[in-house]
Amino acid sequence: MNMQQFEKFLEEKKSILKTKSDAEKLRSFIMWCKQKNIEEIILRLSSEGKGGWSNNYFLDFTTTRLIVTKKSLSRKFLDVGYVAGLAPFPAVVLSEKLRKKLDGSKQVITSPDEILDADSSNYFIWYSDVQEFVFRKGMESTVVNMFGRMVVSNYIKIKTANQTYEYKLPVNKNGSYEQILPWLSVVLPVKISTS
Repeated sequence: MNMQQFEKFLEEKKSILKTKSDAEKLRSFIMWCKQKNIEEIILRLSSEGKGGWSNNYFLDFTTTRLIVTKKSLSRKFLDVGYVAGLAPFPAVVLSEKLRKKLDGSKQVITSPDEILDADSSNYFIWYSDVQEFVFRKGMESTVVNMFGRMVVSNYIKIKTANQTYEYKLPVNKNGSYEQILPWLSVVLPVKISTS
């Protein structure tokens, strides 16, 4: 999505953005993108493997699929995420304050295709292929980081006809279970099991 398309959305939906809840605003943005055949990143979560050194991924939830991107070595340490997990355009949809800052901004927004093309190890999962999506709250009480705090993580498991994918989501990089679940519920067109 480019800036002109986004400004067109803001103009068309001006009345909705003033009166609806955050979830309704975001759903409106997703539906508008789908109607215009625009794939847009909505939510980014950060996943890491045990010990934090391997299997570190960004999980980019778009309007149509989940894109999984392997983090570079530098990104493992400097993991700068999106505001509250939301990509720039969706964050602006929810915030009048951010909307004013966006005017005249030359901010570069990465497209889903650019993310996939950046590295051959990146992959995606179509929402239409998902048979089961489980988002589970968890805590590893035996693991303590160098500051002496418990490492708290949430977990995502996705089953398709051919494969099962599992991701560990550290709370310090993504927010709490209660903060993530509402956004996942808005973005995903599949039922989320919370067992």
